[in-house]
Amino acid sequence: MSDAAIMELNLPTGIPIVYELDANLKPTGPMKFLGDEATVKAAMEAVASQGK
Repeated sequence: MSDAAIMELNLPTGIPIVYELDANLKPTGPMKFLGDEATVKAAMEAVASQGK
């Protein structure tokens, strides 16, 4: 992954991520954040504003 691609990621820090896996340990869907929507949204906004 390039440095530019990393800078485009918006992953909130301090909020666990959950992946559901099949029997072969492959993800069955997209990742989910463990937290209420308002908390996750606020954390994502904080991360997005860090590089500005």
